[in-house]
Amino acid sequence: MSSLSLIALCVLVVLTGKSIGQNAGIEDSLAWTDAQFKIAESVVMKKLPNTADALDDARDQLDTLKMALSHCDNELRSSRKVDVHRICVKVVFGAFYVSLDSLADETWAHYGATSGASRVGLF
Repeated sequence: MSSLSLIALCVLVVLTGKSIGQNAGIEDSLAWTDAQFKIAESVVMKKLPNTADALDDARDQLDTLKMALSHCDNELRSSRKVDVHRICVKVVFGAFYVSLDSLADETWAHYGATSGASRVGLF
């Protein structure tokens, strides 16, 4: 085997190894995003009251979150930059949780205001 063939073979092995390592990182990052979404689903159900309006709002919030995360995931698949993907996902979740807090404040205030215990005439 000539030295040129040996160098070409070594470069091919190194590039293949890097490609496999990057794909594992990408798959891990996508799995991390899915795990974070599942956590967000459980947080939404615990944070909002169990009313039809609140559940509709929760579904809307989760649909918006899923759409935003799909943009991050698509960018990861095209750029293959795991660190940029992680930042994108963290920013999306930060905005999601701020929005969820606002929705929870609104929903609980409305939910509490419609209960009999909150009526001024009772006290």
